[in-house]
Amino acid sequence: MDVKGLYVIENYPFPDFKELESRGLTHVFYSDSFLLNNYNTCKNNVNALIDEMKDTKLKLHININAFKASDQSSLVDPENMDHRNKLQTALTQLLSDVPKIEGIIFDDFHWHMWSGYDVDQQSNILAEFVKQMATAIHDVDSSNKLSASILWTSPTIHLTAAEVDYVMPKIFPSNSSGTALSTAIKKVLDEIDNTKMVVNLITYDPSVKFIPRSLSDIYNEISTVIKINGANYCLYASPWSPYGLGFPLEDYSFTEVNVNLSLVSQHKTISEKSSRIITISFLDQNNNPLSDDLLSTIVGKYKIADQSTGKVIKDFTNFIPDNSMYELNLSSDDNRIINPDVSQENHIITVSAVYGDGKIENEELSVTIMNLMGIN
Repeated sequence: MDVKGLYVIENYPFPDFKELESRGLTHVFYSDSFLLNNYNTCKNNVNALIDEMKDTKLKLHININAFKASDQSSLVDPENMDHRNKLQTALTQLLSDVPKIEGIIFDDFHWHMWSGYDVDQQSNILAEFVKQMATAIHDVDSSNKLSASILWTSPTIHLTAAEVDYVMPKIFPSNSSGTALSTAIKKVLDEIDNTKMVVNLITYDPSVKFIPRSLSDIYNEISTVIKINGANYCLYASPWSPYGLGFPLEDYSFTEVNVNLSLVSQHKTISEKSSRIITISFLDQNNNPLSDDLLSTIVGKYKIADQSTGKVIKDFTNFIPDNSMYELNLSSDDNRIINPDVSQENHIITVSAVYGDGKIENEELSVTIMNLMGIN
């Protein structure tokens, strides 16, 4: 099982699924809050998502917070059989009505505000609950998957894992209590025996108004997961994903990418206000073109500045290479002389690329811009 997933959330714009699939995405996880409140809205939203995913081979799993509504009120009490049966009926109806759904995930699957039980009793009640749901889901289609998204420190994780197809531990920077990601993953693996695991990671900083985290930090965490548990991770959440996010299959911690810049022009000169192409080559440490998987992790940016004054002519602009030999188009505006008192200037083109497990490679090219018509 290889799961390289991304959460998408109701009421937010959907990303370009074809583009993300080309960059390694395999699974879409959709967060729904309408299943028990308004079934038709839930079904219509899911069908709208499926329409957006057309022409891809992405697999769809629905993430349901059955235990807690957005106003923090309880929707399903796991002790209450009427509540459980209502949820079971809704789930089986949804899977029957929308067969493109491959799986169901119960989010925040832990003991909430119910009282009167010790930890062992709580674990048994949750395990019985999820076993009932798993049986119902598999009865609709034996290939359907059931998962539970749980805090990695939850005392209920062992018994829950025994009843689901895979677990999704949340090992976010905000709730790992300073524990190293690798340590947390190994601890969960020890707890869940042979149950498969997909690690929930986070793409944004929850403490700073959901600003996207850097690609290098995200790739470093993905690489850590792959080293220990294979390519089984899911990133949360799409509205705050950084530009150019890729979904690698392999660990690239021992891979180096060399970036080389070349300008097809004699003596590296450019006539003022003419367009040019710079070829950016991305080669591994063995001087070979990159695999499609490694290439899918690369996002670059470039800047142009006047060498003598440091004045920025074009600030950092992002690009996503589609080949190990990528052609970067410089416009006539990029190749302009900013000092009206000279007929030529030296410009520095700086290219920076993030790749693999979060490494950053920088390269510079010096070019001469010449005003062949003389000083203005």
